[in-house]
Amino acid sequence: MMLTKYATVLGFVDRAWDKYPQMVVPIYSPEQVRSISFDYIVLAFKMGNFALDVQQMLVRQGIPDEKIVFQGARKKPMPVLAGNSVDTTGDGGLSYAFDEAPVSIALKYGPGLGDAIIKKQLFMEIAKFAPMAKIDIYAPKASLWIPAIYRDMPNFHRAIDDGGVLYVDNQEKYGLSMSIFFLVQMDQVKYDLLDQYCPVLSDMARKIEAANAAYNLSIYPATQNAIHFARSIFRGWNCYTLYNYTGAFQLSSMQVPIPLDVRQRERWQQMHLGDYVTINYGNGASSKGQKQIVSKQWPKEYFERLAELLKQAYPHIELVQLGDKSADNLDHVDRYILGENLELVKYILKGSLLHIDIEGGLMHLATQMGTKCVCILGPTQKELFAYPQNINIVSEKCHGCYCLYDNTYQCARGLEKPECMYDLTPDKVMNKIQQYFKEQTK
Repeated sequence: MMLTKYATVLGFVDRAWDKYPQMVVPIYSPEQVRSISFDYIVLAFKMGNFALDVQQMLVRQGIPDEKIVFQGARKKPMPVLAGNSVDTTGDGGLSYAFDEAPVSIALKYGPGLGDAIIKKQLFMEIAKFAPMAKIDIYAPKASLWIPAIYRDMPNFHRAIDDGGVLYVDNQEKYGLSMSIFFLVQMDQVKYDLLDQYCPVLSDMARKIEAANAAYNLSIYPATQNAIHFARSIFRGWNCYTLYNYTGAFQLSSMQVPIPLDVRQRERWQQMHLGDYVTINYGNGASSKGQKQIVSKQWPKEYFERLAELLKQAYPHIELVQLGDKSADNLDHVDRYILGENLELVKYILKGSLLHIDIEGGLMHLATQMGTKCVCILGPTQKELFAYPQNINIVSEKCHGCYCLYDNTYQCARGLEKPECMYDLTPDKVMNKIQQYFKEQTK
């Protein structure tokens, strides 16, 4: 906006305003909005997950609704500022897959570690159709997760940090470009090229396009996924295999290979952890100061009470908290390992006796590392997101509302304290843990 001079930018407003470095415009807390004289306040979110919540918060502070603007995702944003291509091959270059291979593929992912893990099964299936292709993955903060999960894949070319602008600008340069969320959106296909170099991949693309037309659902809005989830549960699919709706894939496993960096093994050994249990408080938005609006978050006081119960029952077991560097420290924890290198976290999870978490990235990673998890499930559907080998805890009173409404992070019943999570008391979770440890000692 400053480059185009479309408008005068007075400042940014963010809940985590005090965590940002100084910028060319001031950063305000939400409580300071009323002190600013402005014409409009723009909700700068790609999707509506947080927009409704923020809009309601601003209205409660006296901001007129007509001054609040939310546009959402655009089909063709103007690429004034490009994203960053992250070199994952070690050659120091910043080329794209379409620069280096006759057949190139771009995959656009959502943010987060869990997304990267779940979609790897699909990535591997796509690679089978085009073993000679090079594949770029676009995602917000892709460099944080993607190389750590995909570097063992021969077809993987680069992870590209991108909120969407760079992908839109580049998608026509690839032989095939797809947005992969819970559904597959075909953004660009060069059938002449694929027919010449990889007819199997071309057939796959045609099947997906035909299936999407018959399936009659879209990536947006989020509520379309609720229909997709219901169909997937009916068909016996899970979050890994629900892409079978396309007819192009025959996915069957919830297991994906995770590469390990052997250089981190020594660091893990030097920690001298002994017998330990890992615990994670916070996931995605809920670990960054927005826990009060994320319905899938188990309350902090519940985590701390559970930690206290664990230390009382098993004083010889060390309790290790993992998670984002901005996550709140829990009471009754022996060691805090927050914001650490993901390669080291893999070893820590792999050596853990048990990992305690909500449904999220570290839970998915721990399971793939062979570690049993206590997974506290609320709005996300157990039939789709739970691994059968884990201890999956679900409220009998309420659960499984994820994507019923556009604001997927809020309770579908509008409860300030979602019953699906608050009903699962620390005592209930502790009973499950004690049952598991008793079985292990038989």
